[in-house]
Amino acid sequence: MVRSKLDTVHTDTLKAEITELIANLGEGKVRGVAYDTAWVARLAPRYPGCGFEGALEWLRRNQHPDGTWGGPLVQYHDRFVSTLAAIVALREAGREPRDERRVKRGENALWKLVGRLGRDDSDTIGFPVISAALTREAAQLGLDVPLPPIRFAGAYRKKVQALLDSPNRDWCASTLNFSLEALRDALHEGDAVLEGNGSVSSSPSATAGYLLSSPNGTAQASLAYLQRIQQEDGSIPAVAPIDLFEIAWALNHLRLAGAIEPDTPGVRPLMDELWREWSPRQGCGYSSFLSVADSDDTAVCFTVLRWGGYPVSPQIFEHFEGEDHFVCYHGETNPALSAHIRLLAALRSCREHPWHAAWIDKIVNALHRFDENGSYWWDKWHASPYYVSGAALGALRDIDDQLARSRLKWIVRTQNDDGGWGYLGESTAEETAYCLEALLDWHTTTDRVDRTIMDAAAAFLRKHLQENDHETPLWIGKSLYHPAGPVKAAVLGALYSYSTTLF
Repeated sequence: MVRSKLDTVHTDTLKAEITELIANLGEGKVRGVAYDTAWVARLAPRYPGCGFEGALEWLRRNQHPDGTWGGPLVQYHDRFVSTLAAIVALREAGREPRDERRVKRGENALWKLVGRLGRDDSDTIGFPVISAALTREAAQLGLDVPLPPIRFAGAYRKKVQALLDSPNRDWCASTLNFSLEALRDALHEGDAVLEGNGSVSSSPSATAGYLLSSPNGTAQASLAYLQRIQQEDGSIPAVAPIDLFEIAWALNHLRLAGAIEPDTPGVRPLMDELWREWSPRQGCGYSSFLSVADSDDTAVCFTVLRWGGYPVSPQIFEHFEGEDHFVCYHGETNPALSAHIRLLAALRSCREHPWHAAWIDKIVNALHRFDENGSYWWDKWHASPYYVSGAALGALRDIDDQLARSRLKWIVRTQNDDGGWGYLGESTAEETAYCLEALLDWHTTTDRVDRTIMDAAAAFLRKHLQENDHETPLWIGKSLYHPAGPVKAAVLGALYSYSTTLF
C-alpha cells in the first residue's frame, strides 16, 4: 500500500511521543487506587497535619453510584476488598456527618458483591488474609459485613504459619510482607519488614499497616515514604515505586514494535539502570526497593538486557524451576501463566543453552495442562485474558503453532464492533494494543491476518490516544491498578508497528 502524507505525519507524531515516554521512564508511577488510599486515610487521626486528610477526602469523592469503591470496570474481588477497606477507614477516621451514609451504602453493596466473587477468573493479591483481617476489623467497628468465600485459604494458612514459625522471621524475604497490613498483629519487636526507602515491600497499604502498629514517632522513614508518594488529588498508588518493571516492560514493548534500538537516545541509560539492579543469582523484581525477585520481571529484564548486549546468563532461570513448571514466586499458591509465556519468549534467544530444549518442553507441557477451554488463558496478574493470550502468539510461534493458533482464533473472533477488545464489558486501549501487537507479529512472520481487523484496531487506538483515554486499571495487585509507562508503551508500540508494517 502506498504510504500517504498523513501516515507519515502520524508516524512522526508517534516517534515524538515515544521519545517523550522514554525520557520519563524510571519513576515507576501508578495512579491512585481506593484500597491503598483507604489504609493511608486511617493514619489521618494518628498523624494529624501530615496530609493524610487528603486521602479521606479522595475516598469521599470516589465512591461509585452503586456504593462501592474500586476500578471503573467491575472485577468483583477488587470492588469487594476496596469497598471493605474504604468503609473501615471512613468509620474509623471519618468525621463528616455524611461519612456514615457512605459507610452504609458500602456496607449494603458488600452483601451484593459477595455472591459474585466466584465469577472472577482470579483473586486479588493476598485476598484470603486481607479480606479475613478487614472483616474482623469491620465487625469490631460495629459494621455488618459478609465473610467472603476464600480460594486457596489452606495454602495461605500454611504459608503464613511457616513464616511465623521460622526462627529468623525474615519478612522481607517473603511475599507475605506485601500484605503485612493483614498480618501486622503477628509482628514481633525486631522483625525486619522495611526496605531501604522506608516502605514495606514498596506497598503503601502494607506500610500504612506497619505504621498503625508502631508507636508514634518510631517509623519516620515509613511516614516520609507515604507523604512522598501521595498524589496531588490525595490518593495513594497501589505500589511505589515499580521502576524496574516500568523500564523493562516499556522497553520490551517498544523493542518488539521495532520502535527503538539499544542505542536509541535515552535507552542505554535505562538499560544500565536495569543492569545495576540485576542479580546473577535471582534476577530482579518489579522494584529497586524489593528484596524478592520473580520470574516474570526477571524474564522480561533478561530479554531486554540480552538484546542490549549485556552478559546475562539463562542459568538464572534455574532459580525458578519447579518439578513440572516454573514458579513466578517461590511459595506461591497458584502458578502464573504469564510468567511461563515471558520465560518462553526469553528462551527464544538462548538456543545455545544446554537445558534449552528441556525447559521449552516443560513450559509447553505446563501451558497445555493449564489450557482449560482450548481458546484462551487467564492470568493471576491481569484481569484480561488478552494480556497473556496475546503475548503467547509470539512466544509460541514455531514452537507449538497449534496452541498459538487457538489463541489467535479467539482473539480474531472476539473483536468488538468499535474495533477494540475488552474482557470486562467494554473495549480498552490496553487490551486492544496487546491484540494488535500480536496480530501484526503473526501477520509478518507466519500467516496473513485480515487487514480490516487490524485497521479497525488501529483506528480505535488512534482515537483513544488522542483523547488520552488509555488508563483503565486492569492489572491485579491487592486491587486493580494501572502501570502508566508499560501500558502507554504497548499502545504506542502497537500503533508504530502498524504504521511501519502495513504501509
